[in-house]
Parts: sequence; structure tokens; C-alpha cells
Amino acid sequence: MEPADAKKELRQQMLAVRAQIPDASRSEQSLAASRIAELEVLKPLRARRGGKLNVFCYVSFRDEPDTRPLLASCQAQGDRLLVPKIGAQRSLTLHELTGMADLVPGTWGIPEPAAHTAIWPPERYPEIDVIVVPGLAFDPKGGRIGFGGGYYDRLIDELSRRSGGLSQVVLGALALEELILPEAIPMESHDFRLDLLFTAKGTIYMKESSDKLGKLGIRARHDAF
Repeated sequence: MEPADAKKELRQQMLAVRAQIPDASRSEQSLAASRIAELEVLKPLRARRGGKLNVFCYVSFRDEPDTRPLLASCQAQGDRLLVPKIGAQRSLTLHELTGMADLVPGTWGIPEPAAHTAIWPPERYPEIDVIVVPGLAFDPKGGRIGFGGGYYDRLIDELSRRSGGLSQVVLGALALEELILPEAIPMESHDFRLDLLFTAKGTIYMKESSDKLGKLGIRARHDAF
């Protein structure tokens, strides 16, 4: 089976799996993972960067892992929050969020930044310290399967092009335990890999990202798998 076909099939399977996760479990896991993200990654990264971070994070919707605790934690630490807005022609723009009151229902009811919020232009993408992306499933090698729109693949590609690589930005995701697969997710040439996963039981660090994370002041452990 071609990777694109395998991803389509896996996407449908994982949508069903995610829909069966009880609300209470999703909330508990999301809160615990957000606390771990702050303690194990964001705090040491702030220390290395000498202060506040620029954090780009999606705004959760329906049965996605709840990103609100993570957004609130970053805001409490004085970080600059950037969130996505989906536009015409499958475009994605980044906007500065001053608080949850800046969010309004957008396309398909997904919370998005209101019209008055400032756009973070592509030429400033290299200033982003952390990116937290959504996903339907993840694997131990940093593989991820999204919803098929390619929004985040294009974003990461643009960031890499403007930065000369991805050595200065941490790529992660909030991952519910039911969505972490033991086997490799089918990947295509345009797909990017994550550096780590924030889970309720601890941060899962990808071995391939050890050197990168170490240079950023993040101590990676590899006992999760």
C-alpha cells in the first residue's frame, strides 16, 4: 500500500479511537501533559534563552487533546502566544494571542484568533522557540499523522527554509496515550518529524533529536519506549 493510502486508512482508524476516549480521561491527560511540558521543557528552555519564549500552539477543538492548560501556563510565564488561523486557498497564518478572550469561532467552529489580533509574519518565523502541533497519532520516531490538510507541513517547511534548518525550534505535540502507536506511521517526503511528545506520564524524547535538545538546554531521556 502506498504511504498516502496507508495514512488515509490510519487516519480513519485513529479518528474512531480518539472519539472513544472519555472526556474525563482526555482532560486529565491533557492537564498532566501540560504540567510536564512546563517543568521538563519550557522552563529549562526559558533559562537557556534568557527569558520569555515565543510559543506557537494550536487551539484544541472537540475531542482533541486540550491545549488550554498549556496556553494558560505559557501566558502565566509571560511567553508570547501564537495561534493559527485557517484562511482561503488552504492558507495558515499565525496571530498573537493576548488572552483566551481573543478567540472566536472560525471555520467549522474551530476557535481562532479574532480579526483584531496581530499577524506574526513569515519573516519572523525564525524567532519561534516552540511549536506544538495537533495530530491523530504519533510514533516513537517522531512520526505524526495529521488531518490531511498539510497546513503544518507547509508551516514547518517555511520555517526551515527561513531559518536554514530546524535546530533552534522545538517541535512537539500533546499526545494522549491511546494515540501513541508502537509501529512506525507511514511517512512521505514532505512530512516532518517531532522532537518530543508531551504525555501524562512524562515527555517522550526522540533519540534522533538528542543532540539538538541538549544544545537547547533540554535534558532528553529515552526510557519511555
